[in-house]
Amino acid sequence: MPRVKFTNLYLLSQVEKRALHVPLNSPKLLIQGENGFGKSAIMKSLYEALGTTPNKIDERWKGADVASCLEFEFKGSSWFAVKAFGAYSLFDDNGARRFGGQRLVKDWGPKLAEFFEFKLEMVDKEGETVVPPPAYLVAPFYVDQDGGWKDPWKSFTDYYLPESAATLADYHSGIKPDGYYAAKAELTKERTALSSLDTAVETLRRAVEQIQNIEGTTPTYDLQEFASECDDLVAESERLLSAQARHRRIVADLHEEGHLLRREADLIAQTLKEMRGEFELASSLPREVECPTCGHEYQNSFADRFALIADEGVLSKALTDARSKFERIAEKERTERDRLGEVSESLARIEKILEVQKRSLSLNDILLSTGKTEAARILRVSLNEKIVEADGSRSRVESFRSSMNEYTDAKRTAVIRKFYRNRLASFSQELDVHLEEPDKQSISSVKAARGSEGPRALLAYYYAFLHTKIEFTENVRFPVVIDSPNQQGQDKFHLPQMMKFIFDHVPDEAQTIVATEDATGLDLDGVTIVRYGETKRQVLRENEFDAVKAFFDPYFQKILAME
Repeated sequence: MPRVKFTNLYLLSQVEKRALHVPLNSPKLLIQGENGFGKSAIMKSLYEALGTTPNKIDERWKGADVASCLEFEFKGSSWFAVKAFGAYSLFDDNGARRFGGQRLVKDWGPKLAEFFEFKLEMVDKEGETVVPPPAYLVAPFYVDQDGGWKDPWKSFTDYYLPESAATLADYHSGIKPDGYYAAKAELTKERTALSSLDTAVETLRRAVEQIQNIEGTTPTYDLQEFASECDDLVAESERLLSAQARHRRIVADLHEEGHLLRREADLIAQTLKEMRGEFELASSLPREVECPTCGHEYQNSFADRFALIADEGVLSKALTDARSKFERIAEKERTERDRLGEVSESLARIEKILEVQKRSLSLNDILLSTGKTEAARILRVSLNEKIVEADGSRSRVESFRSSMNEYTDAKRTAVIRKFYRNRLASFSQELDVHLEEPDKQSISSVKAARGSEGPRALLAYYYAFLHTKIEFTENVRFPVVIDSPNQQGQDKFHLPQMMKFIFDHVPDEAQTIVATEDATGLDLDGVTIVRYGETKRQVLRENEFDAVKAFFDPYFQKILAME
């Protein structure tokens, strides 16, 4: 499994004539600095050099127009990711510019994805298949102080694609691994090719029909050729009959599933109605109610009534879910019925052609029809070739679908989710976090109490997810970068507990870089502690400007020359 290690970060502002070199060689690095002294600017710049957009960039930092260069090791070589002049570039250790670009989605992102063998593809709001920007590549490895401690998958602002959180969780956990998205990409390409072939088949078929409908004589006078044409039509008819049967089965299954969902929704609605009646009755009765049968008195407490309200909320959600599922199934059934209708129309057209009786032809008919016959013959040859190509394309489409299904095997998914939930439960207990329903926690988020317990729950989630990723995927691994874990007022017991947990439980001995306000009294073995920020809102240094600018100059020249 390929691994990335950060070695150096260089920051340069030619506007302010200041710069900073941050050595990153340590496997465990703690960057210490008071609030406002620039430690978060360093943390945000690490992955920003690779093309991510972190939350809340300081206006003064934007005005300084800071260029950044991240030096990292990957597959035995040193590489330099440079962000400058509104463009991103990757240089090798010989100073050659391997690739670059200004647009994260169109230029830089796809090239960086290919470099790191990142296979994820998603569909944007316009229905176009795209390689998502670099934030999707490094998402599990970075926790930003302005977004990552509020909700998972919020450390960058680049998550603009639909259902980003669910897709990121599925991809990086291994539920839908690289192989799934590779097959999906091939499926998308093959569907496009199949659509083109189907259009060509339909066009050629109509052309043959138009020739056959020319007034005068029939275009075909060769009996052997006519028999061949009939055989082709029969074969096409058989294929369409098979497709018709398949679509009918799907429609029947969807109709049955929709019927069951409709009954389920009706049952829930009836139960909900009865429960509301019970609540209204309980609300109208006094606090103590005498049983008319045995005479025993029962308490009509507020707790019991609130329990009914809670149950009503559960049922309301279940009703909403059932109706939503029913609508999805109904939409699928409508789509499948439309496809069935198209197949039926094609069958009807073929059957009509096959019913046509060949008439007796005179010598004059034959002579007049020769040109039309030759044209029809040429078109039929092309039509047959396209039909064969289309059938092959359909087979490949089904093959890619099967591959995708293999990668989303239910048993494998259950194993991954169980591993994740076990880690989440264990880490939550160690961080003094109470989880709601540990066995039902989602892999794309975490449900836990708020307040100071919230950030600890998120830390347990991030590490449980990282351990799951390491266990079930083979794709590239980046350093773990965590900015300011002291959120929501962690006390003197819980903050050291969090810091020790971060360094002790990092999976697979990944390089770990953490920023915090104060490391005093922390017992962190093997952790290098450094301090940055000489004055408030000023992390770059005047005395480093010349040296860092000299480092950047060769890269600037090649970027400006587009070499």
